[in-house]
Amino acid sequence: MENSFDIPPIPRPKLANNDYGIDRGAPYFNSEFQRKELPNINPLSADAGGYATEEDQDFNPNGPFTISVNGTTDANGVQTSPITIDCAGGSAQYPARGLGESPQIVTYSNATGISVSPPSSGVGYWRVYAEVSASLTSDGMQVSTTGTIKIEAVGTGYTPGSNTRYEHEGLGVYKFYFLIGTVAIARRSDGKYQVRINQIQVGNYTYGNVNSTTATTEAGTISTKDGLREFTICINGEPFTCHIEVSNITKVT
Repeated sequence: MENSFDIPPIPRPKLANNDYGIDRGAPYFNSEFQRKELPNINPLSADAGGYATEEDQDFNPNGPFTISVNGTTDANGVQTSPITIDCAGGSAQYPARGLGESPQIVTYSNATGISVSPPSSGVGYWRVYAEVSASLTSDGMQVSTTGTIKIEAVGTGYTPGSNTRYEHEGLGVYKFYFLIGTVAIARRSDGKYQVRINQIQVGNYTYGNVNSTTATTEAGTISTKDGLREFTICINGEPFTCHIEVSNITKVT
């Protein structure tokens, strides 16, 4: 018995390497398959070499704690002077003292730019970070109202790691840090400089929970905000004092 209607066979896709041959006018043929150089649709991919700009383009600051680089090239695009690394200032908030309701505000002025040149071979690295002094008192951590932005070559001076938040200098005196970013500069074979900026901190900085939090006890109201506290601990039955960074202090009921 024959069907009352016939269903035409579904044609096979007409691609480049099948028994149909190459038919560029066929409706199933995708001409993109024959392109030898496909467009790079992801400008941040490894094939594109990461984010790139035109030669001799400076990076200017655009917001708190943004790193900038600039330099001078001649008519042929060859670097004629060291590159200047700079960083815009900003502000930071640290936990209030005692039972205070407002966080401590630290102001960071614009950094003093430094002139740098990459090594003759390899890559030179510079770290940009913020530093402020503080001291631990009976009323909590007292932070200076002004801080400093430092730009230092990796391997020279004291350059804290990316996870360094503070360092004790003795007698309850601390230096607090936060990493802003790093700059890598290499000298290419054509004499031009290649620069990469790894921006970590953009915008004003906040040290954890800086809001005023308190709890009521039989001894009165106490502060439960984040930050460094002094504790007495026992080691082999001997008491010692130490400073411990705490957060999310909650009264047990």
